[in-house]
Amino acid sequence: MARKSSRRVNSRAEQQERYEVWGNTVRKAEAIPEERPRRKSGVSRRAQRNRARAVQMSRGYVVFLAVVSVAALLMCVRYLKLKAEITTQTSEIASLESALNELKADNDALYNTVTASVDLEQIRKEAMDRLGMDYPNEDQIYQFDTSGNSYVRQYKDVPDAE
Repeated sequence: MARKSSRRVNSRAEQQERYEVWGNTVRKAEAIPEERPRRKSGVSRRAQRNRARAVQMSRGYVVFLAVVSVAALLMCVRYLKLKAEITTQTSEIASLESALNELKADNDALYNTVTASVDLEQIRKEAMDRLGMDYPNEDQIYQFDTSGNSYVRQYKDVPDAE
């Protein structure tokens, strides 16, 4: 069954013609005169109105745009300064951390050297044999509450045990 449809197509002479489609063939129907006159510029009225509105900016709007642009520029400059500060501080932190790690390694090496050079058995023998020292008895040991400190400072003599 043949299908009928109508289409309008612009010709090169800027005159609209009407064609009818019957099945797989297209037949020229009658010429239709243009419904509205074409403008010389070829631009629609809506586009012309939009262009006219775009050209007409008030001074207040221009000042507003300038203020907003300056504010955005200042925020970008401030952001870049902060970013540079953070980068500088990060590199300083990294260098300080590497220096700290080197100092810790040196300290550990020196500590190991000192502890390796001390013979605790030799010190015990010297203290007991040459100096006459002995391990303390139970009555010679006093317990003190350090209250969270790791050592006790002695400002007076230890009281006698009664």
